[in-house]
Amino acid sequence: MRRPLLLALACFAFAAAVLIVAAAGLPERAAFTGVINPGDTRSTAPEIGAFAPPFAASLLDGDTLSLNSLRGSPVILNFWATWCEPCEVEMPELQAFYEAYPQVHLIGINLAEPPALIHAWMDARGLNFPTVLDLDGRIARDYALRGQPTTYILSPNGVIAHIFFGVTTRAALENVVLPLIVG
Repeated sequence: MRRPLLLALACFAFAAAVLIVAAAGLPERAAFTGVINPGDTRSTAPEIGAFAPPFAASLLDGDTLSLNSLRGSPVILNFWATWCEPCEVEMPELQAFYEAYPQVHLIGINLAEPPALIHAWMDARGLNFPTVLDLDGRIARDYALRGQPTTYILSPNGVIAHIFFGVTTRAALENVVLPLIVG
């Protein structure tokens, strides 16, 4: 009777040791799905109170957008992708905010997807806010993006005022952005 018990305990201890060793080699998991940037040497994303990393990139409509050209008004930068279910959940909220507050620049930043796919996806959902194409992932790297949706709120002078990780709503945007509107 003792021998089977000792054998069972030995097997359990061995299995536990194997699991611990295996788990130690696994990468840290993100709290939500999204882009993980291997080789990213930046340890943290830009923080609230810091200037937002500048960029110039192509928009879905073919024009070019420079973040610095938007100074003087609040800016919302929303990182998203068509395959991201939480992104799809928040899109009607972003569109409603975009339509209600034209004095705020709401910019979607799509992560490395073909323009034709983005056009079709946005058209099917009635979305028409400007969308930057981050085809090479450079903007996501500059913001040390770890997942989407991620939404940065910038003050009129380009300083990060708030960051939403995960789904946001029109009401949450209004609470943060409306106090930033000058005049």
